[in-house]
Amino acid sequence: MSLAPPLLLAAAVALLTAACATEPTTEAEATPVSVENGQQAYGVVEGRIGYRRLPTPDVSTTELVDFATSAQGRSFVPVAGTGEILLVYFGYLSCPDVCPTTLADFGRAIDKLPDDLAQRVSFAMISVDPERDQGSQIVDYVTVFIDRGHGLLAADASGLAAATEAFGVEFVIEDHDSDHTEYEVGHSATVFAIDEDGLIIWEFTYPSASSDLADALVSLFEERY
Repeated sequence: MSLAPPLLLAAAVALLTAACATEPTTEAEATPVSVENGQQAYGVVEGRIGYRRLPTPDVSTTELVDFATSAQGRSFVPVAGTGEILLVYFGYLSCPDVCPTTLADFGRAIDKLPDDLAQRVSFAMISVDPERDQGSQIVDYVTVFIDRGHGLLAADASGLAAATEAFGVEFVIEDHDSDHTEYEVGHSATVFAIDEDGLIIWEFTYPSASSDLADALVSLFEERY
């Protein structure tokens, strides 16, 4: 199952979706090219994969639960540490292809960074399939690929709806009986880069080569910090 997003062909940026069958600088400096897609404006930077939505979305008040340091879960908001970048991805543990490929690509990208930058990148996965996914399992899954990992769940269905709305993520779960554990899930495949103010400063589409992701992360650090 695929979810159909808009395409930014004029800027050579695609908002791809997948089914698993304080502002950075000034906008003029950071986003030299921008195009309109309906009511949403986007910016790109020459030589850097991905794009930025304009104005920059603020997700700093999005409430989630992190199981990285507590089996019971602790309150978490998607805000990077000082001078850091937090990468956020919406997926699910039963995903056979896009999710593991995405995490593997970002794990390799972070490994390519200079040590001082690699230690300033963390990765959080938010499950869109809380019926099957447990918080501790998400942590274990993420940290197979990336050392500084967070496993996140929303507190309830309304919390997940609020989180996906804040990020602009779409997902769909196949109708199924409550006692059935085999069903399809479709979800957006974007990875969001968030700064210390809780702003989505960049978005990466799937698929992306790890070397290109590493170059983009270095560029983001130079731009933002």
